[in-house]
Amino acid sequence: MIELAHVSKRFGNETAVDDMSLHVPKGKFCALVGTSGCGKSTTLRMINRLIEHSEGDIILDGQAIKEYDPVKLRRRIGYVIQHTGLFPHWSVVRNIGLVPRLLKWPAAEVQARVEELMNLLGLSVGEFGHKYPHQLSGGQAQRVGVARALAADPDILLMDEPFGALDPITREKLQDELARLQAKMHKTVVFVTHDMDEALKLADHLVVMRAGRIVQQGSPLALLQHPVDPFVESLLGGLERGLKQASLTRVKDHMTSMGQMLPAQSRIPADFSLRQALSMMLRDHCDRLTVVDQHDVPIGELSLRRIIKEAQLDKGSA
Repeated sequence: MIELAHVSKRFGNETAVDDMSLHVPKGKFCALVGTSGCGKSTTLRMINRLIEHSEGDIILDGQAIKEYDPVKLRRRIGYVIQHTGLFPHWSVVRNIGLVPRLLKWPAAEVQARVEELMNLLGLSVGEFGHKYPHQLSGGQAQRVGVARALAADPDILLMDEPFGALDPITREKLQDELARLQAKMHKTVVFVTHDMDEALKLADHLVVMRAGRIVQQGSPLALLQHPVDPFVESLLGGLERGLKQASLTRVKDHMTSMGQMLPAQSRIPADFSLRQALSMMLRDHCDRLTVVDQHDVPIGELSLRRIIKEAQLDKGSA
């Protein structure tokens, strides 16, 4: 869906992006991470031609972006930024329906799409549709920004630090909401963030950048297990890489058949992460947990000893 081939961007004598090659398959979630000034946002803005690249080729769905009319290109790509970019004098409903109206959708279709997205994102049309951006909380405004980006049902969604200005609780809720939407809609997403935990939680493909170049790319698990150099290792958490890796695996993938029934307070849902399980073990001073399904019915057991043994086996095979 998105391909960058030897792409560079220079501002005068400064090189912001240097000989970058990247392939993002259709329906995948790609996160660009790295320190400030490494070229993440510049890369994102080159994809929808908010910034024109200096060298190389950027191809969307088989066609070079230089062959697109810039305005028409941007209308087929959803774009979400940190501070929403909502029009302050427009209501929520009018903001969300912007691109469909520009594309000359019938009024009834625009209204139906706006209501559909507001319901998907937990915004009651009756309660929020008539409100203006200044009447919304940060999390509500960001939901509206995501809804507006999705309104014309674009295949591609670009997101530049969309949750960076939010408090941790709201940020986590919106991350969960985005993960749920992506599982349902399968958009091709390029996501810029400084938050490594956020990138690991959401992305299928992780791209680490430094000084305008890609240092390493691959699945989050592959990078956590085999960072290419100390910079990548440090960015991925250093000594906490093991815990971050544990956050990517589910309890159900490590449980065994039931042994002796454990106390009720030592139960954990099968869909929780291994990191959450380790935290519970520390909190409850135990080395085993009863794994339960969505109805709180015991279906297995999680053992700290087994987790360590599996990690040793993985290290040996690597």
